[in-house]
Amino acid sequence: MRYPNAHAGVKKVYIAEILTLLMSVMVLLGAVTAAVGIGAQSAVSDKAVTGTLLGGGALILIAGALGLIAMVINLIGLRQGGKDEPGMRYAFVMAVLSLVSSVAGEAINMNGTSTLGTLVSDLSGLFNFFVVAFVIASNLRLADLLNNQKMAAKGNRLSGVILLGLFAAFLCGVIPKLFSSSMTETITEILAVAAALCAVVAYIAYLSFLKGAIKMTAE
Repeated sequence: MRYPNAHAGVKKVYIAEILTLLMSVMVLLGAVTAAVGIGAQSAVSDKAVTGTLLGGGALILIAGALGLIAMVINLIGLRQGGKDEPGMRYAFVMAVLSLVSSVAGEAINMNGTSTLGTLVSDLSGLFNFFVVAFVIASNLRLADLLNNQKMAAKGNRLSGVILLGLFAAFLCGVIPKLFSSSMTETITEILAVAAALCAVVAYIAYLSFLKGAIKMTAE
């Protein structure tokens, strides 16, 4: 194994992405469960509604814990991978900036949602885009150094799908906030669905890329 740190780092990033997927599923299930509880208030007993709401809240809390664990594992992985590949160090910096912008946005919006706070929070998505871009570039470089033509071809094929999907998802999420006064509810909903679909496609492709990178760096 010529690049043990890159191998261990990419493996951690892959695990972090899997945990992020589980987090997203739990958030969705929690939101749906809570919504069902609220909608059933007039039809079932208060005890049943309370149980449903607590169940939904518990799922969301667990999702939050998974998200925190995923973030830490991702940062550790990027830091470790950077010992073998400089691009992973840049990805680590972008990940830290993403975290900072997210926290700063929440702090600005602490006393009420503001345009500035929302935009600062949205920068987190842009920084995450660059995290993925640097991870991809790093592993494509390693593929060249290892003369792994199969991974290089796979990476070049998937990178466009991943980056285009993530950037499209970012734009579809930001546009309604920038032009909220001129956006109809229907258009906003369509863009939200489009953002989700683009993110899912990019995410699946990114997991496939990372899986290939783990196998490549194990050589």
